[in-house]
Amino acid sequence: MAMTCPRCGAGLDVTLFEFGRAVQCECGQWVDLESGHRRWSKIGALPVGQTIFSSASPSLRKESAMPEQQIGRVTHYFGNIQVAAIEITQGTLRVGDTIHIKGHTSDFTQTVDSMQIEKRPVQEAIAGQTVGIKVKEHARPHDLVYKVES
Repeated sequence: MAMTCPRCGAGLDVTLFEFGRAVQCECGQWVDLESGHRRWSKIGALPVGQTIFSSASPSLRKESAMPEQQIGRVTHYFGNIQVAAIEITQGTLRVGDTIHIKGHTSDFTQTVDSMQIEKRPVQEAIAGQTVGIKVKEHARPHDLVYKVES
């Protein structure tokens, strides 16, 4: 089943609108089921905390301002101390590097202030090691970890 954009007539898959989400058509028009097809992209027009997905193809989306290299993935998150266990799969990670953690619901960037391996502080981790890093937001297992190149 498809929803039609009121501006350009493009077909949008109705599953994109699950849980009351709004979708931005390739023409720039916000479309949702709840408000009768239209939602304007002015500041404050969308409910606070609402997730927004774009139907634009990946080639039309803006690329990241800074290049990133995938270096690992989150294997575990310890919520009580806000630490993510990150398995380094390629490259190296050093204290002071900026990382981007991205997953299904996680997406944040932060600087690595300290790292630990087996409860001992380290300055650098290489491929094959698993490190513990204190993170500022909730990370989830299988989230990908990117090193932001400066």
